[in-house]
Amino acid sequence: MSPRTISVKDIYNLFPNNRIMDTIPLIKVELIVEISFETFGQVQYTDENGRPFIKEFVGNRWSKEIFLKQPKEIKFSVFVNNQFLQKGRYITLIKKIDDEIVDQKEFQLSGDKLFEGWFKLG
Repeated sequence: MSPRTISVKDIYNLFPNNRIMDTIPLIKVELIVEISFETFGQVQYTDENGRPFIKEFVGNRWSKEIFLKQPKEIKFSVFVNNQFLQKGRYITLIKKIDDEIVDQKEFQLSGDKLFEGWFKLG
């Protein structure tokens, strides 16, 4: 009696072929911060499970992609450092859902404070 060999094809046939097609399409939410000058700061947002996160960033742009199974509200805000007290600079917060802008706000910095505070979207 010889043992039966199992091929990769046999293993592949154990799983239904339409398994990938049965998955629910995910909703892509993109959070974007654009700043008119180089700086550092913090971004606060909630993820797909509602957990709050605070991430630090350096530069003039920050972005994050979140994939959701069902539509839900994602909170989003940014804290910016204006260490050189630059006047007339701006911050733009953008929220995209499936590559379409659904919410966008532009804030102008006063230039009077080192830390401008939290700017919120939504």
